Amino acid sequence: MSVVSKFKRKLKQLEASINPSIKKSINANKKVLIKMQTDDQFYNGEDSNDQPIFPSYAYSTFLIKKRKGQKVSNVTLKDSGDLYKSIKIEATTSQMMISANVDYFKYLVLHYHNNQLLGIQDYNLKIFIDKYILPNIESKFKAIIAK
Repeated sequence: MSVVSKFKRKLKQLEASINPSIKKSINANKKVLIKMQTDDQFYNGEDSNDQPIFPSYAYSTFLIKKRKGQKVSNVTLKDSGDLYKSIKIEATTSQMMISANVDYFKYLVLHYHNNQLLGIQDYNLKIFIDKYILPNIESKFKAIIAK
């Protein structure tokens, strides 16, 4: 086999390894992504586009949350914690899907006029890529090149 043929074969192997490596990284670290979605974004009152979740709480909700000792400075989408616990992440070879498995989520989207509640912000995604995806891809690349 010629040097050029070997080079082309390795390049094809490298390219073919990228999506499975991303999928593996996501599926192995779902808890990190869920924490980013809930604790870093929802709890800080932000949607997936770094925008505030708006409108703010109704006065009656504000009083209830304050009485419960919950955060009231911004909308957190956290009352009982059921929404946060329901967040699921699933990676396929071509995409990552985030879902909320509570019946009332559709009402939150309507109330807050926001179809961008679910999703990982660019800042958090970059952190995840740098810490989890790139090392996995690099390791896979090294293994392919070493063959």
